[in-house]
Amino acid sequence: MSRLALSAAALAVLLGVAACGGEGSEPAAGDNAATQQETGEGRGTAENDNNPAEDTATDTADAPTPVEAVSVKASEFSFEGIPDTLPAGTIKFDFDNVGEAEHNLVIEELGDTKVVEAQPGGQDSGTAELEPGEYTFYCSIPGHREAGMWVKVTVE
Repeated sequence: MSRLALSAAALAVLLGVAACGGEGSEPAAGDNAATQQETGEGRGTAENDNNPAEDTATDTADAPTPVEAVSVKASEFSFEGIPDTLPAGTIKFDFDNVGEAEHNLVIEELGDTKVVEAQPGGQDSGTAELEPGEYTFYCSIPGHREAGMWVKVTVE
C-alpha cells in the first residue's frame, strides 16, 4: 500500500473517531438531556440517598424537610439509636453499619419498604414519611430479624 493511501486511511479513521465522540466528549450546547444524564441533574431525590435505582421523580427543592434525624448503628444482631417514639412526619435515617455482615432498615407497615442498607463498615441515609401509629423496623437480611434485629416504634 502506498504512503498516500495509508495516510488517507489513517486520516479517515481519526476523523471517524473524532466525529463519534466518546466518554470524555462534551455535549453540544443546549443538549439538556445529555447534560442531565451525565451530571445527574433533573433526576430528583431518592428515598435512599445512595441508591440511584430508587430515585423518585420529586425535585430536590420539593423534598420535605425532615422533622427529625435518627442516627442508627447496626451490628449483629441489633440496632442502636432508634428511639421508642418518633414525631410524625419525614424522618431522616443516617445508617452506620458497624457490624461484620450486610444490614438494612426496613419498615414493615410501609409495605416492607427498605429505607437504608449498607455493607460492613458502610453508611447510608434515607427518609421515610411516618404517620401516627405503631411501626416495626427490622433488618430483612435472611435470619437477622429472627435473631432479634427488630424494634417497635411509636409515632406520635
